[in-house]
Amino acid sequence: MTVSIPANKVPAWAQPHEPMPLARELEPPTPFPVEALGATGAAVAEAMHAVIQAPLALIGQSILAAMNQVAQPYANVIIDGRLSPLSEFFLTLGESGERKSAVDAWALMQVRERQRALMTKYRTDRDDYEQAALVYEASAKRVIGDKKLSPEGRKAKLAELGKPIAPVMPMFIVSEPTSEALQRQLAHGLPSIGLVNDEAGQLLGGFAMSSEKKLGTLTTLSRLWDRGEFDRVRVGDGSGSYYGRRLSLHLMAQPVVAAMLLADPLAREQGFLARCLVSYPRSTAGQRRYAEQDLSQTQAYRDYSARMLALLDRAWPLTEDNELEPPCITLDPAAKTVWVALYNDIERSLGAQGRLAPVRALASKAPEHVARLAGTFAVFDGDASITALHIERAAALMRHYLDEALRLWGAGQVSAELKLAQEVLNWLRDKMGPGRIIPMADIYRKGPSAIRSASAARKVLQVLVQHGWVEAAPHPKAREAFQLVAV
Repeated sequence: MTVSIPANKVPAWAQPHEPMPLARELEPPTPFPVEALGATGAAVAEAMHAVIQAPLALIGQSILAAMNQVAQPYANVIIDGRLSPLSEFFLTLGESGERKSAVDAWALMQVRERQRALMTKYRTDRDDYEQAALVYEASAKRVIGDKKLSPEGRKAKLAELGKPIAPVMPMFIVSEPTSEALQRQLAHGLPSIGLVNDEAGQLLGGFAMSSEKKLGTLTTLSRLWDRGEFDRVRVGDGSGSYYGRRLSLHLMAQPVVAAMLLADPLAREQGFLARCLVSYPRSTAGQRRYAEQDLSQTQAYRDYSARMLALLDRAWPLTEDNELEPPCITLDPAAKTVWVALYNDIERSLGAQGRLAPVRALASKAPEHVARLAGTFAVFDGDASITALHIERAAALMRHYLDEALRLWGAGQVSAELKLAQEVLNWLRDKMGPGRIIPMADIYRKGPSAIRSASAARKVLQVLVQHGWVEAAPHPKAREAFQLVAV
């Protein structure tokens, strides 16, 4: 005799369960304060949002990073003798398909076009230099070998020859350099560049961030943010201490990749993350409809383009050693009052029970971030000093970044094991789908690169089984096989 038990009488342990989340669900982000970008920046961000329809925060980050890159050679901000470069580091999270590349292309179009034009001229100049160098070397050898000349006469003759000067490679943007390559570019190329990558997994998962190189990379980046300088000791291509360099940084990365950086103890303890302004906007995928409009013909983009070109056309304040020597920009009295009040408010929130205690490292640098952003606005707007409005705009952005840090901090603490499990689960969903029994060998041969061994794949699958996302299943040819749990 079969006895049926009402559903509400089935014991809890016997009832079907939803899979356990691999990470806590994030709260919605606070809106990106696009108006803080100023009249030109806000207008172009809104125009790009209407046409490209990427998340507004992603667009805002790209515009702000572009503004920072073109402004950073022209000023240092100084408050009570404390001097800071304008350079800033931005990290933007976005899934694949968020149109990061399109946004990056429009935000930096003027910079890339200028680089392309100057590179064409550079190749011609380089050829001319190499020919002139050969002539000089031959002439110098004759002078040095002339025994009729006194040492003073030989020195005078060499001076008359005029040693040719090599042209500087006009590379404004780099995408995935090692710390050594970055140092070399800043030492022998332009002293102000942007490290920009719209698929930063290439950088964050590459050689520059490997276990043996990570500390050197993070240290180099942090020193450039702090003072715009670094030490270089190399055999063959120059050693020394280099000053007057500027690096802006904007990395756009998928959340699973960025989470690895946010959870990295070295990136936190070394201080790199405290120098980064992070934003993770909600996706706009599924809500976008084609916009029949040419963004380049909008007045907002024309105004933005004109201002970018005006700054690119300005001569940089360079020394004879190709170092930047920017003038100092100060806060006017009203701006200083607003900034000091903000400084004190943040400090009060850093105690053990304070709201900003969980993100103390970033919050401790928040007043400096505000000063740098305000200085960027002043330069971009063409103002001679930092006003209270510049500080208020920068403070609005900093509030967003602090809120994002508080929101993302817990996500950044998820263990590497759970992050990898989430990556494998996403792959199983995207590539295999439900209802299919998958041999273990297929998972570690075809799945994410981090599980390309049976032992690594087995460990991750155990996590997914324990959390209820997959289950073991029989397969006619494989001893171990799994399938997604239908939920």
